[in-house]
Amino acid sequence: MNFKVMEHGDVVEVAIEGNILQENVDVLKGRFYDLIENGKVNIVLNMAQSNYVSSLCLAIIVDVKNRLAQLKGDLKITNVNRLIRNLLEITNLVKKIDIYENVDEAVAAFTDT
Repeated sequence: MNFKVMEHGDVVEVAIEGNILQENVDVLKGRFYDLIENGKVNIVLNMAQSNYVSSLCLAIIVDVKNRLAQLKGDLKITNVNRLIRNLLEITNLVKKIDIYENVDEAVAAFTDT
């Protein structure tokens, strides 16, 4: 798993390249925490290049979402495939985390709030 970090004004996009497995969840968690420590509180998780996420990854996503909410920020997810969307629906995370079709929509949603 690799990732790219791109800034869109005050919104940071984290684009995942590859699957998020149990073995590499700590790397993703560390990247999110680094961004938060550096004042980046509006984050878009772009999953266009990811086909699978582990259950531990979902726990990290929820943890990051909660941390950002405490800081008046948010986490939004974009470009999820059917498998990941099903996982988010089964776990009811679709009620907690906003999911968008593309990065532009997710970034724009931060200005709409």
